[in-house]
Amino acid sequence: MEYIAWVDDKQYKLEVELRDGKHLVKLDGKKYEVDARRLPDSSVYSMLIAGTSYEADVRRDGEWLNVSVQGESYRISVKERLWATAAATAAKSSRTGIHQLKAPMPGLVVEIRTRVGEKVQEGQALMVIEAMKMQNELYAQTDGTVKEIRVKEQDVVDPTHVLLVIES
Repeated sequence: MEYIAWVDDKQYKLEVELRDGKHLVKLDGKKYEVDARRLPDSSVYSMLIAGTSYEADVRRDGEWLNVSVQGESYRISVKERLWATAAATAAKSSRTGIHQLKAPMPGLVVEIRTRVGEKVQEGQALMVIEAMKMQNELYAQTDGTVKEIRVKEQDVVDPTHVLLVIES
């Protein structure tokens, strides 16, 4: 899958493929083999990247991840390329009316963090979808009221699925 990654204020093209239990990562054209595991009951990931071992403390802050590796801290955001493009397009469209939140990629609905009738704010986390062993939060693109939720937890979805509807 193709992603857009922001590390602090710099943007990168990222491609990730899962093969034989390992991630093959291409970052701005450079290839890496990555084996990563989250330590139990922790925000720490143990990673083996091109034969070198790292530990990364990863903490979520809205749609950003605060990552500490070897004493260095980074602010990272990763979006599936199609989702990043759709979000940019939606931001340019009208902010009033009916807004449909669609699945940015095939995945499993892990958590629904809103309910019908709830007033939500732009940027509020509404749902979590798991894809390729990564959990991705989906956010409201506008202020409004949740009118419909068309999925339930554990549903399998793809980019054609409308997950919920917000009226602004």
